[in-house]
Amino acid sequence: ADDVLKRMVASAVDFQAPNGGMAYWVASNERVDPYLSAYTSLAFGWLWKRGIEVPAPVDEKLRAYLSGFLRKDEAPRYYSPAMTASVRAVALAALSQRGEVTERDIERLRPDFKTMGLFGDAMLLKAATTLGDDAGARLSDEIADIILAHSNQTAGKFAFTEELGEGFNRILATPLRDNCAVLSSLVAYGKRPDQKARIEGTAFKLVRSISQRQKVQGYWTNTQENMFCTQALIDYASAYENVAPDVHVSAALDGEALGQADIQGVKAAPVTLTHDIGVGDPGREAKLDIARQGEGRLYYATRLSYAPTDVSSSAVDAGIEVRREMSVERGGKWVLLGKDAEVTRGEIVRVDLYLLLPAARNFVVVDDPVPGGLEPVNRDLATSSLVDADKAEIERPEGSWWNHFKDWVEYEAGFWSFYHQELRHDGVRFYSDYLDAGNYHLAYAAQAIATGRFEREPTRAEEMYDPDVHGLAVAGILTVKEKR
Repeated sequence: ADDVLKRMVASAVDFQAPNGGMAYWVASNERVDPYLSAYTSLAFGWLWKRGIEVPAPVDEKLRAYLSGFLRKDEAPRYYSPAMTASVRAVALAALSQRGEVTERDIERLRPDFKTMGLFGDAMLLKAATTLGDDAGARLSDEIADIILAHSNQTAGKFAFTEELGEGFNRILATPLRDNCAVLSSLVAYGKRPDQKARIEGTAFKLVRSISQRQKVQGYWTNTQENMFCTQALIDYASAYENVAPDVHVSAALDGEALGQADIQGVKAAPVTLTHDIGVGDPGREAKLDIARQGEGRLYYATRLSYAPTDVSSSAVDAGIEVRREMSVERGGKWVLLGKDAEVTRGEIVRVDLYLLLPAARNFVVVDDPVPGGLEPVNRDLATSSLVDADKAEIERPEGSWWNHFKDWVEYEAGFWSFYHQELRHDGVRFYSDYLDAGNYHLAYAAQAIATGRFEREPTRAEEMYDPDVHGLAVAGILTVKEKR
């Protein structure tokens, strides 16, 4: 590893133009890229803090170029004002690692605080935390509030979302890279005694979001994400996990022991303690006590599984908003069915499911229970009618939720969308490994095959490995009548 680092830093001179900036391939002034230059200086700072020697002439010329970039009103023609401000913030973060940034340098970007994007704000926060005075504290509080205003929080995770113009791709922007930069900056901000308690829980939830994104395919997507996310996890571990865990844990429910465990080392396997619901538990309030002895950080989660005694008539949005519609074709057009729906045996019912995600979600499953009296039309069965199956793909009726938005992402629309479904007699399920923030639409057709009055249990959408992130649609009743 040492040899790799030496070769890497030694090769930096091959990419430095005469003006001190860095270029991707040809080291000429006209090929200098301001973001690459600021990012390279930021990386030099990471190496410098770890005692790795960076070529002094290259480092000095690069910092001089960035200082000039901050003073001059010059930027590539394809940079928008917001992109320029974001890159300037990266330059400030890089220079702040050597103590070369003042309050005045940060204040110059004040008009852009709320428009430069999360990545720029994260870099600006990192620079502000290095000032170490009252002005730095005031700026840090202001910028941290701007960043946290873009957050989406669930019981177990934290994520940041925003809308960026397409031009930000030119400075290698991705939502995950930006979230990782935010994590590093929040960890630095949380080192202040008055902010430690506020940031500690937020930082851990953000770590969970970042780590789960890696689990989707075993790695982060590109070098920018790998660098910023690895650095963010290093920063978090250095701040909150600098003592290896060696703890004895015990748990009790209202004084009744649930069990105990010994956790040793950061790679210790998780331990699950359970309490089965008993006859006297429904309606009971109970207190869970977790006691620990030893050193190191302990992570724990509590989950309650339950079965309702009645079907709720209200929807639940706990990080995922889900809606379900049913409609039938009558008189040559589709008619939307209400909460208490009535159909005739033999009719084809189209089911539309809508998911609204305020932030990216991992490993999402949508489970739509099929009420008795209906049977999904499965294209894979030789006995199914393709005409009936196609009923799930035609124009939506008046009053449909479909008409509220124009950006619905359909099933199998791309690699990161729902791509697997299971049609069974008792339910229809859809799966996805990862979903960006946005609006998603799913649909299937079912045929009314038996008469009677049936409950329509609510559609449930959840993250399989974080079921506290979920949503429930409104329940209802379906009545199937015989043909006249």
